[in-house]
Amino acid sequence: MRLATLMPASEFQRELTRERIRSTRRSYPFCVLYLSLHASGDAKRQRKWRRQVTAILNRYTRLTDYKAHLRRDEFAVLFTDTPEMGGRSATDRLIGMLSDRNIRADVRLSVCDADGFGNPPGDAPEDTDGSDDRSDHLLSRRRADSPILAEPTFLESASMHPDGDESLQACHGGVATAVTAQSVAPTGVTIQPRGVTAGLAVGHGHVEFDAAPWGDRQKSLGSFLKRSVDVVGAGTGLLLCSPLLAGAMLAIRLSDGGSPVFRQVREGRGGRPFTIYKLRTMVVDAEKRQAELRELSHRDGPAFKISRDPRVTPIGHWLRKTCLDELPQLYNVLRGDMSLVGPRPLPWHESRACSRWQRRRLDVRPGLTCYWQINKARAETFDDWMRLDLKYLKERCFTEDLKLILMTFTVPLTGRGSD
Repeated sequence: MRLATLMPASEFQRELTRERIRSTRRSYPFCVLYLSLHASGDAKRQRKWRRQVTAILNRYTRLTDYKAHLRRDEFAVLFTDTPEMGGRSATDRLIGMLSDRNIRADVRLSVCDADGFGNPPGDAPEDTDGSDDRSDHLLSRRRADSPILAEPTFLESASMHPDGDESLQACHGGVATAVTAQSVAPTGVTIQPRGVTAGLAVGHGHVEFDAAPWGDRQKSLGSFLKRSVDVVGAGTGLLLCSPLLAGAMLAIRLSDGGSPVFRQVREGRGGRPFTIYKLRTMVVDAEKRQAELRELSHRDGPAFKISRDPRVTPIGHWLRKTCLDELPQLYNVLRGDMSLVGPRPLPWHESRACSRWQRRRLDVRPGLTCYWQINKARAETFDDWMRLDLKYLKERCFTEDLKLILMTFTVPLTGRGSD
């Protein structure tokens, strides 16, 4: 039985595969923490431990991390964009929490980090004669008084579990390492190594993941439904709103004689650039004047935003309040550049300036609306905005898209569009 709020093993395997591919392509580090509860002989206590572990993982790990219930007493956390030191720090903190709650468990950390502080690629392990120059090793450390162990002993990955999953060992240019399973006891932390395996291992043995063909079919069906809604919704929206679009474009043209349509290059899914279309709400040379106004931006991070922007025209204020300036993007949805629901695409130079963990939002097609658009008060900083986008990546589904679309209709009705 899978505990509520934690993903199942099959879904976790898919996320782990995506992270491995992303790490290989972009040299991003990541860590995977595995936790296996000891059998207590008391069913009630075992259920209590499972609930407590679930609460700990949900409360004390990041929103961007993936938490899974693999089997009855086995859990895992995928720490995305996390170097070796960060993974070890999280492991140390988790073991302390388990010990404080008298939860007995084995904890193991697997690392894929090209810049980690293990043996550098090509160095001979300390406990070998240096005859094998392969760069991938498993790290096993021991110390009786601390979960972050001292006196490293390097073991070659080839000598480990012959059936181990090689996913962590395939990181391009990286050093894949693993901390041995550590036993957390109420009286303190004692180390009882349990046969480290190269890859996805928890407790005594190897974790086998199902291929989950039904899950893949569900995903394909969800993608088909999402695209169908995009095409039908965008086509219907353009048809119904064409009189409003024509009237707004005429008003913009008459106000200053410039083009009523604004075009800008933005970064889409997978980092692919595309041209976005909007109704022009600023003066004709607005982008040229942005550099001189940069220091007035109240938005932290790479995004540019000014309250009462002097470049916005009078008709532009009204178009932004009512969100009518976004209607031409329905054409982008029809073309497949965007979706009705998804993270908002940032201008090319702003998106390229985002941190690595923030650029995970590019794993999905950008959209007209998302969590940030319907409740901007929840995002006081640029990082908060990015976390909301990553929340959508984790929770996206057909019903959630429909919910967000319906909630979006309240934004122009209440005048909560952008100023």
